[in-house]
Amino acid sequence: MIKLDVYITNDCWSCEESERIVLDVSAKLPEVNVEFIDMEKADNKPENVFAVPTYLLNGKVISLGNPTREELYQKITALQKSESEKFFC
Repeated sequence: MIKLDVYITNDCWSCEESERIVLDVSAKLPEVNVEFIDMEKADNKPENVFAVPTYLLNGKVISLGNPTREELYQKITALQKSESEKFFC
């Protein structure tokens, strides 16, 4: 299963766009588990998350700041392809 965590805060103007980007992309990829995490309320922040928005795909930082919708879609589908190749090898 693929997990996309997006670290945001309520006072971040760019984080509003993060939500729109992720909702648009995740509509095409319903099998991806998406979670928005409020950086100010998060108990266990990964060390590599120090700014918002930060996108983590299966725990790995894939973007500091907002990617384009196409970039995010490509990164997720590349990971899906990689995981399916591991499964079938």
